[in-house]
Amino acid sequence: MKIIDIYYFTGTGNTYLAAKKIEATLKHNDYTVNINDITKTDPHKINLLNTIGIGFPVVCWNTFPIVKEFIYNLPQTFDTKIFIFTTMGNYSLKAAANFGNILKNKGYSLIGTDEFLMPNNFIAVQKEDENITKREKTYKKIEIFTNKLIKGTLKTDKINFFFKFCFVISNFITNKWKWKLFQKIIKFNIIKNKCAKCHLCIKICPVKNITLKNNNYPIFSSQKCQLCLRCISYCPSHAIKSFLIKKTYRALNKEEMQQWLF
Repeated sequence: MKIIDIYYFTGTGNTYLAAKKIEATLKHNDYTVNINDITKTDPHKINLLNTIGIGFPVVCWNTFPIVKEFIYNLPQTFDTKIFIFTTMGNYSLKAAANFGNILKNKGYSLIGTDEFLMPNNFIAVQKEDENITKREKTYKKIEIFTNKLIKGTLKTDKINFFFKFCFVISNFITNKWKWKLFQKIIKFNIIKNKCAKCHLCIKICPVKNITLKNNNYPIFSSQKCQLCLRCISYCPSHAIKSFLIKKTYRALNKEEMQQWLF
């Protein structure tokens, strides 16, 4: 267990920060830690000899289709140790434990799950000083979680019929996010008189949903968007709008974002 591979997905940066906090505590205790972006990882090629951590945001009491595709495509194994952590703005209905059950059926040994409260991304977005306070409080919980991981005392949330039923319903809803009708409802648009044509949104979109128009303005497809909010949250000119999104939050400053994405 001295080598741990963490695979994560993050939209606005919360899960990345959680993964980095876990990494820091593990490295302080002489562990070798590899942090991998799920969008840049072939699930079929992961090292099953190492302990694996999977981290992702909770959305609609579930997670993004891109995360589910990664989890569903992980190879069958025998007793590969795995732990799961999630970040969320409010409630998860034990999404981590539900995905843990899926992986146990693939032969993974689930050694623990936990859920970390982080600032809300676009619903009830708080002021930055409140976000900082919330993150600092959660960092302490993450450190406790990681120390339990080191000691081998992590626990997995127990789930009953209610949580399993909610998982099935939320799974169905989030799977439909890729429907054309839903894509049209959530579609982002460019405010041209604000756009600086920096094309950052194109570079950071995890599903390559944004392309360039002849007039040099980004254009959003109606096929792939998963509402991860990277583009609208990190646009330096606040030039991206959506009918559903009025205010967003970003977890990272410019330097941290560069380290994370590039």
